[in-house]
Amino acid sequence: MARRLEFNCSIYKYNPRSVIILLLCGLLVFFCPQNAAGDTPQEGADKAAKQLEKLRREIQEFENRIAASRSREKGLLDELADYEKEINLRRELIRQLEQESVRAQKTLQGTQRELNLIDVDISRIERDSLLTSAERDSLAALVMRRAVYTYKYLRRDALKAMLMSRSVVQMLTRQKYLKRIADVDRANLERLDRKNHELQAMQQQLLDRKAAKSERLSEYRQIADYKSLMLVEEQSETQLLTKRRSERAELLQEIKQDQSLLRQQLTEKKLAAQRVENLIRTFEAEREALPERPSVTWVPEVPFKNLKGKMNWPTTGKVVTKFGMQKHQQFATVTENPGIEIEAPEGDPVYAVCTGQVTKITWLRGYGNTIIVDHQDGYYTVYAHLGDIHVREGQVVLAGEALGAVGQTGTLAGPRLHFEIWAKREKQDPLSWLVRK
Repeated sequence: MARRLEFNCSIYKYNPRSVIILLLCGLLVFFCPQNAAGDTPQEGADKAAKQLEKLRREIQEFENRIAASRSREKGLLDELADYEKEINLRRELIRQLEQESVRAQKTLQGTQRELNLIDVDISRIERDSLLTSAERDSLAALVMRRAVYTYKYLRRDALKAMLMSRSVVQMLTRQKYLKRIADVDRANLERLDRKNHELQAMQQQLLDRKAAKSERLSEYRQIADYKSLMLVEEQSETQLLTKRRSERAELLQEIKQDQSLLRQQLTEKKLAAQRVENLIRTFEAEREALPERPSVTWVPEVPFKNLKGKMNWPTTGKVVTKFGMQKHQQFATVTENPGIEIEAPEGDPVYAVCTGQVTKITWLRGYGNTIIVDHQDGYYTVYAHLGDIHVREGQVVLAGEALGAVGQTGTLAGPRLHFEIWAKREKQDPLSWLVRK
């Protein structure tokens, strides 16, 4: 463990906040509880630490690339792409830090509840032990009084008792009952002694559990304290993110004055569209290669093919670029748009238009943050230029569930959503599927 921390610190020796995060990740190895997937605490902690370390490495890589791009006077679009990737990674880092903080608080609260329940059990056993001791003392006093009485009177009058008996049977019966009373008293005393010993053993076990839980509680409190440092780191990352956005805005203004860069971005958008098409063709090839239709645990409430002309919009806003061949006003060039562009305020939610499974989350130059959702039977939807992403690959999303937020990644035209619909390998005009406004 020490070697791992030493290695991490050597990587981030120019970024002190990174060292704090990695130290916290190291502590998670010892203190994290078992996760929902069934991993052991060690495995769950290792996974969380590896994810955070991977994000840190990628962020450091893009920071180095940005610095190198300045020194080499690299193209502004390349620099802008690196900024966007780093911003995206920092958002993911912040999201994971928030999840880790919430998980630590839940663990702390759960341990405190367990400790409170142990205290309740200890109090109950102490009360039962006192009652058992009192019962035993009361029975012992009764037995003592009976023994004294027997010793004082029955022994002296034993002959009289025998003579007064009507028969030998009656005499033996009296002796039998006296012996039975004595046996019952002895058995009750032994039972109460055993119960008291059992209660004492249970109390000791609970005290041992309490001591162990108290130690764990102290450890979890230490983790929670470190998590507060994580939140400070998160605030610092957010401030850095704001700064990156400001730098990006200044960069955009500079880029918009350079027509050669605009042409370059048009080329990048064509390449991104081709990349998306290749992905969907790959998904279709894999689907068609299956010997039979796979069983799935989810189905759309309404089959996708039945939504034509009735589909809800993925976000609110104005369509600024339609489907099909489009002429660029500035360059007088004609390009094909495989979807539509919806201009909307940055941060507005982007919704799934139909129930489906998130098949791909990626970042493409020209498209920025991109999500592809599979709706079964060869139907797919594509959402690009996203600012934030709220889902993960493999996740099943319901119709109307938020996938992310409108952004301006991969575009110089301002915040917007690029939206595509595919039927098997054929591009569809989204306006023919969406409900008319």
